[in-house]
Amino acid sequence: MNNTRVKKIGIWALAITLFGFQLLFRSVGYADAPQVVWEEVCTKTGECQVAFPTKPQLIQQSLPLADGVSRLTYDVYLAPHEDKGVFLLLVATYPSPVANGNETAGLEGLLSGIVNHNPENKLVYAELVDLLGHPAVTFLVNGGSSYFRGQAVMVGNKLYLLAMEGLQDEMDESVFEKFVQSFRLDR
Repeated sequence: MNNTRVKKIGIWALAITLFGFQLLFRSVGYADAPQVVWEEVCTKTGECQVAFPTKPQLIQQSLPLADGVSRLTYDVYLAPHEDKGVFLLLVATYPSPVANGNETAGLEGLLSGIVNHNPENKLVYAELVDLLGHPAVTFLVNGGSSYFRGQAVMVGNKLYLLAMEGLQDEMDESVFEKFVQSFRLDR
């Protein structure tokens, strides 16, 4: 099986698992937080840092890919934001780097997996952008009464997804921008 196909399957598995985490930790996202204190967090492996509105929880997973040998590993950092939603940083590590020029296809595959995961999901917009010198996609998905606002970038064998999820009436684009603008790659 070729490397591109293995990565595409991995991206689909990642998107499905991401929504599983979203449902599992929804109660964490709506827990009371007395005040917003943005905290700079460096990932466990030290490849990036980002500021969260509250201290995030770390969840680590590893999924076998279709070839049966390779594994997709990822760390998910989740932090509630008042009673309005949850922020997340997902760092997925693939067995090998994505070939130059295929980053956009990988990002489109991730977005497609997110949109197609639930029949209520509707892509409001998606735009290819540059994030710290790398191709990225910024997007908004509505799912009935909720939203999923995200920005994803692929660098080498890493996929970084910064996202905010919550009730549609509570979406605050300026808070999401503060989150995204705090993102830094350290490697």
